[in-house]
Amino acid sequence: MFKKIVPLSLLALFIFFCGCGPKAAKPGGILDTPQGHYEQGKKFLEKGNYDQALSEFQRSKALDPKYAPAYEGLALAYLGLGDLDSAWKNVKECKKLDRKYSPGYVAAGRIYDAEGKYKKAISEYKKALRYDSKNTDAYYHMGKTYVNWDKYDDAEKSFKKGLEIEPTNLKLDEEWKRLQDIRRAAAGMPPEYVKIAKCPAVTRADIAALFVHGLELPKLLKKAPVSKEKEFKAPETVMGKKPTAKTVEEIPDIQGHWAKSYIGEVVKLGVIELYPDGTFKPDEKITRANYAKMIELLITKVTADPKLTTRFIGSRSPFPDVSKSHYTFNAVMVVTTRGIMKAKMDGNFGLMDVVPGTSALDIIKKLKDQL
Repeated sequence: MFKKIVPLSLLALFIFFCGCGPKAAKPGGILDTPQGHYEQGKKFLEKGNYDQALSEFQRSKALDPKYAPAYEGLALAYLGLGDLDSAWKNVKECKKLDRKYSPGYVAAGRIYDAEGKYKKAISEYKKALRYDSKNTDAYYHMGKTYVNWDKYDDAEKSFKKGLEIEPTNLKLDEEWKRLQDIRRAAAGMPPEYVKIAKCPAVTRADIAALFVHGLELPKLLKKAPVSKEKEFKAPETVMGKKPTAKTVEEIPDIQGHWAKSYIGEVVKLGVIELYPDGTFKPDEKITRANYAKMIELLITKVTADPKLTTRFIGSRSPFPDVSKSHYTFNAVMVVTTRGIMKAKMDGNFGLMDVVPGTSALDIIKKLKDQL
């Protein structure tokens, strides 16, 4: 009698625990499927709409709690939101449900990349390719990780392999071209400049460092001729009030900043101005308008030619987006007529466009050649 009860008890326990697992939600319509919500979530991920992506992946999971792609999607959405713990939790569940699901390993690689664990990230991408040798997403993210790791030859190989599989893949093509721009911009420059080349947008602090270190600004200004023109003085200076320039210790928002010494140098030399409130705003992203204005001031100082700041006043503007009354018009004309900066493909100058690191370095090289 006892021997028969034990197997029946075990069977009952098994049925009980299986019944306690998450139950699938009832579809609300024909298109309310795990796959459909997963695909929609991926579209939101591409646009950077992580909250909306998260909602779609959660619905995908609710419709099928054992659908591995839903957990991969959740991992990437949480990664985009900066919640690495939740990202890891979901990517582990994804692998648990399907050990051969290639995108799950790509997701794991991306999380490792975000943590700066590049070797582990590459290992995950290789596992992804082991299960799907034509996974171009694996090659794409592997290449990006190699770029972050400063292994540019390996990055180029990854992008090329992906493009061999899918020649029309725009993401791979753009990253491959971006890598070429980085290598070209950093060619002949110190190794630390590669980090600037990789920046999608440089800051005021970056430009201060480039002016001082890249152009050897102090030496450059020592060689500058002495201007015979009478320098214009601001009304407050004439009236005997203190000038707006400050010592490095008096600039409130750069204390403890990595670029403090560079900022102090450019402010002291008068090539980058402080804001009216006395701050420098070191982490503010540079626009092309800002950069043109800084370069105009720099060239004026180096050449000791104050007339340069008014040379094009009254001229016709060749750029649709720069009126001749704009405060940067003269500066834009100075940098473009000298070939230091160029117009965009559409003929506009792009006043409010940010300056990527590659462009910032290219401009520094041209400045160095001219000055």
